Amino acid sequence: MNFFIAGDVNFIDNTNYLNVTSYGVTTSMINDHNVPRTVNIYYTNLAAMGLCGFAYYPNSGPGGTNNQGAAVMSFACSQPTGTTLAHELGHFFALPHTFDRTSNNPLHPTSAERVTRNVNDTIGGRLGANCSTGGDRFCDTPTDFIASRWSCPTGAYQEDINGDRIRPDSSYYMSYANDICTSRFSEQQINAMRNTMANTTSSRGYLLVPPMPAYLAITTAPTLLLPAEGDSNIAGNFAYFKWTAVPGATFYNFKIYQFGGVLMDTLIYDTVYLNLNTHIRSNRTLQWEVRGINASNLCAPISARGTFKTGNFAPLSVGNVFEAGLKLYPTFLNPGEGLTIEGLETGEVSVQCQDLSGKKILSTTLYVENQSTYFTIGQWPTGVYLLQIKQGNQQAFRKIVVQP
Repeated sequence: MNFFIAGDVNFIDNTNYLNVTSYGVTTSMINDHNVPRTVNIYYTNLAAMGLCGFAYYPNSGPGGTNNQGAAVMSFACSQPTGTTLAHELGHFFALPHTFDRTSNNPLHPTSAERVTRNVNDTIGGRLGANCSTGGDRFCDTPTDFIASRWSCPTGAYQEDINGDRIRPDSSYYMSYANDICTSRFSEQQINAMRNTMANTTSSRGYLLVPPMPAYLAITTAPTLLLPAEGDSNIAGNFAYFKWTAVPGATFYNFKIYQFGGVLMDTLIYDTVYLNLNTHIRSNRTLQWEVRGINASNLCAPISARGTFKTGNFAPLSVGNVFEAGLKLYPTFLNPGEGLTIEGLETGEVSVQCQDLSGKKILSTTLYVENQSTYFTIGQWPTGVYLLQIKQGNQQAFRKIVVQP
């Protein structure tokens, strides 16, 4: 089963869907925003419901024909190394929990799954195997009884109706073992999921129409250009990154590491990135890497990991009045290109510019008409520059990049 990203991410600007307190809220969200013939996945905060995520089985849930149900993920359980999404997509494609119908009553004579896999294991009053009809109905997943989150290995145990000790396997996604333990679906689970899309009349067969577009395979990794390997004294709060384009890539997975862990993990629709947040702190040694991907190829080669150091730079202050309406474009320019500033009042505005060393490059007064003004930058060297825009008692800082 191959998946691809169907269009752009839809950012739903609705406070009611941010901190979800009931299934009624998510039902409204799914009914209003599900896209037909796709696997709809929503990310929100499910802490108030005590959930990491949930999903609907085929032929159930809100959303309507050809887009029924969805997977809903909680932010806290959506880390890059997490496996909750794999678990929820298992439900979406018809898989029950490995402990299904056993955890409620492991001694039940029919619905609870027995440990034995031998249907003729009936000596001494024992009951033979029922793995195809009891529990999760899969015979290649061991009997499970733990219906709450558990760490592996576990000392918890239970016995089935034959007195055999149940030994859950923590490696299966459809168990409730911690994410770090789970890593696979069984062959029978995989076949069951595939059967939901065996053809266009299957329960999830609508996902086959239209067919998956053809995407180029990505076989090369980007080369990191800026900052150069070992660069130091980088201004973290306006650091500029650049890498080479990769054939077939439509966007790039950009990561920064600090102290061995992931500090930033985002998607960039370009081969340059200008940091506009405070995640990158002063006086740090950091590493970064980039992977070119497209809607169907998400596991392409990763660049070599680069290293850089940040200097001691103070954060920038920004005028609150300007922050709401001030727009400046483009922010990535070629030498001699024009720059537009919008969201100003009619009259004069002061514009000053300095490079990262603090050297003043520009100081000028412009006149504003129709809330905007325009000026042409000079033949400035490649790099990152800081603009200070003043009008009356209002001011704001903006960063621009001059490209080669």
